[in-house]
Order: sequence, then C-alpha cells, then structure tokens
Amino acid sequence: MSADAAPARPVVRLRVPGGRRHLFFYRKMVVKPDTFIQAGEIVDVLDRRGAPVGCGFYNPKSEIALRMLGAPEDDLIGKRLRAAIAFRESLRIDADCWRVCHSEGDGLSGLVVDRYADVHAIQLFSLGFFRKMDLLRTLLPGAWFTADERVQDLEGFRLPPQKPPEGVVVREHGVQFRVDFARGHKTGFFCDQRESRLAVAGLARGRDLLDLCCYTGGFAVSAAKAGARRVVAVDLDEEALETARQNARLNRVKVDYYHADLFNYLRQSREQFDVVVLDPPKMAREREDLPKARAAYIDMNRLAARVVKPGGLLVSCSCTGLVSAEEFLQIVQTAPEREVRTIRIAGAGPDHPVSNLYPEGRYLKVVTSIVV
Repeated sequence: MSADAAPARPVVRLRVPGGRRHLFFYRKMVVKPDTFIQAGEIVDVLDRRGAPVGCGFYNPKSEIALRMLGAPEDDLIGKRLRAAIAFRESLRIDADCWRVCHSEGDGLSGLVVDRYADVHAIQLFSLGFFRKMDLLRTLLPGAWFTADERVQDLEGFRLPPQKPPEGVVVREHGVQFRVDFARGHKTGFFCDQRESRLAVAGLARGRDLLDLCCYTGGFAVSAAKAGARRVVAVDLDEEALETARQNARLNRVKVDYYHADLFNYLRQSREQFDVVVLDPPKMAREREDLPKARAAYIDMNRLAARVVKPGGLLVSCSCTGLVSAEEFLQIVQTAPEREVRTIRIAGAGPDHPVSNLYPEGRYLKVVTSIVV
C-alpha cells in the first residue's frame, strides 16, 4: 500500500453546507470531532446533513481547519504530483526551471514546488504536507524544504535544520541565472514571470529600460541580452543585487545597478526611459494591510509613469493575491498623471494553473501600458 493511502480515514463533519465553492473550510465551519484526530491527517469530510464532500487535510490548530483535496482515493498525493509533473513536461517550456506544483491549482492545497535544474525547492504551507515530507522526498529528487516562519506558527510545525543546496545556474529562453538557495527569497528565483520577461525583452530591444525592484535582475538581464540599448536596475536588497551583478557577468551584458529605495530613486530621478518595469514584492499579507498596499501601489505607479518617455511603456506588476486583477488594472490606469493605454494584461505562465475553487491562486498581475 502506498505511503499516503488511507483505507479507513477519520471523519470530520461541517457546520455548513458542503457545496461551498472554495477549497478552505475555516475552524468555525467545522464540528469538533468526538474522538481525537491527529492534526495534519487526511480525513473524510461530511457536510452538516451527513453527505460526503471529499477528503482533506485536517488541522484544528489552524484557522484553516480543512484544506480540501477532492475525492478520496489511494495514493492521492502521489497520483496528483505525478500528474502535475507530466503536465509540465507536456508544456515543453524553454527553460530548466519551472513550477512543478502550484498548490490548489494542482489539487494539492498547501504544497508549492519549483524545480531549478536538479533541485526541487519545496514550500510547505500546511501541517499536512509537513507530515508528508518523507513521501515528497521519494517523489522529488533533490528536495529542499522551506516554510515561512509565520506559516509554521499558524500551522503548528517547525522545519528541522537543513543545509541549503549548492547554488545552481538555470537557463530560461537562452538567458542564464544563478539561483542562490541560501540567500534567495522564497525558493530563490521567480519562475512566474518567465513569459513576461521574454515579452519585455522583445519590447526593450534597441531601447532604454529601467527595472525597478529588480531583485536578481530577471527583467534587466533578459532585456540586455535581447539587445536593449541601456539597462538600469534598482533594488534595496544588497544581497539580491550582488546576485544580479553575477547574472549580468554570466550573460556578458552591461546593466547599471543601483542600491536604492524605489520611492527615493523615482522622486530624485531626472532621467526618462523607453520601458519601465515595476515589479515590487508582495505588499499585503492580511486584509488589514490592504489600505496601505493600495496607497503604495498608487504612489509607485504615479511616480514610475513620470520617468517613462512620451510614447514609452510602463510594465506594472503585482504579486499581492489579495488585490484582484480588476482592482490592480484600475490602479495602473488611474494612478499616473498622464494618459495610459493598456496593450497587454498577463499573469503567471501555464505552469501556474488556477482552480475555480481557489481564485486567489491567480495572484500575479502584469499590466503593460503606453504612457502618452
């Protein structure tokens, strides 16, 4: 029998109808079981009338008490993960780095896996998948586990100490990037912008480009490699900038890097560019953070538009899942003091599928506009 088969799963009942169109059931929606169920176990779920809903990870310690996994079956995790891997292989992505598993988008809520050459960087968002680490190691060679401190506190687990794998060099559309697992944010390199990096590189050919919040130089180096006339990149993270400089040298291109705060740089800049990329980090984790995040997006888009040459392009990005695509588009179109004409609206690549039962999985927004 497979490691995650469950012939006689415990049962958890809901206080609410089972037809809820979402993959999360919060603690207040779940009846406390009469018998002890170990946190992080896969359970069968019944609605308040006793009708089966499916199965999911149960964690009474977490605000998200049930993360639904769908219909019960043997080897559920193994089958879903192998299907996710096979789907990525069918995409024939022009890279050796991509998202292997996109949590709810692959029917595996709480698990995110990115592949970088021979390393599988695995982000855990649930106690259930923390308890499946041994199984994940067998399915994903070169496994390296990460989990946000806040997630570990909320879910009630602690990752054991582990040595980060050696850094690797990955290839994407003919451009090479170093991935530093010891110092990089999350899993080290953001695969979700792959298609947009290619699109921007084409738009920047023969033109001047400014890459704001450049991180390790994804947009900047891709544009320089594609033949941009001049590339300037700005970030506040000194360690990320050091990797960005290495990436420029690795690809034998010239990028002018500046260690600076985005807002200060834009307020002081007297220069304008043909293409400006604005790709800030996540601006809100909780709903109470949204007013501050909205104000920041408005301010940075207003300032970024000022340094775009007339007829140039502003490529504005948001990875804040709590800000909808519609709201972000409105911000990009109304924040600038000049007319903008949107020509491209995009998101993450096809290796980041989004479930209709978890629309929050559509977190990345990329809006390209002509600034008149």
